[in-house]
Amino acid sequence: MVRPLALAVLAVAATTLAACQSAGDATSRLASALERMEVTSARLEMQAVAQAKGTAVLGGGFDQTIRAVGELVPPDRLHLVLDGAGRAQELIIVGRQMWIDAGDGMRLADKVPLGPLSRPTAPLELIRGPGRPEFAGFGLSRGILTYRVRIQLDSRELQARMRSDQPVDPDSTGAVEVEIGLFDGLIRRQTFEVKEPADPFGGSGLQTVRTTYTIEYWDHGRPLEVREPK
Repeated sequence: MVRPLALAVLAVAATTLAACQSAGDATSRLASALERMEVTSARLEMQAVAQAKGTAVLGGGFDQTIRAVGELVPPDRLHLVLDGAGRAQELIIVGRQMWIDAGDGMRLADKVPLGPLSRPTAPLELIRGPGRPEFAGFGLSRGILTYRVRIQLDSRELQARMRSDQPVDPDSTGAVEVEIGLFDGLIRRQTFEVKEPADPFGGSGLQTVRTTYTIEYWDHGRPLEVREPK
């Protein structure tokens, strides 16, 4: 026999879950999480994966992966150590300036090998924009229970997030998924995925290119420091 107290707990849990599933709740939680992250330092780990596929290509295509770990200090400081194709690089961004060390010492640079992630606030900018946030279930990120929000993107919505004059192919699609700490409201993981057709006139046999940027955050609010290189 189920006791009245147990029934009450189940009723509260069901009501909470139903509220979590509403589009309004997803929109509200996402907006609040973005505001918190704008003023919260954190350590982060990033993985950028580009997958090119084609039935006419030997092996069906190829993948390229770049990984990075570092520290984010809002609003304008970011430090990353990148590892792509076995070659490590260090990146520091302070304000509008960035430095890269590819093994020959720090030098000023104007481009980084991470696509649109060229500014400290770029990860948050990829989340903002047109599209309908929807509740996508619960998850775990580094042991933290998370509330997942997903936004499906068409080519127009992708264009708004790229913050670039380079046009997005009208057949391109994408998605943003954000995992927010259920109890602290901070972003714990975010994924930005783009699927676009390959150049049909390139003669490579490739048909689609899928690029995914995944970022995990932890140690939120810890005193972290990112300085200009000496």
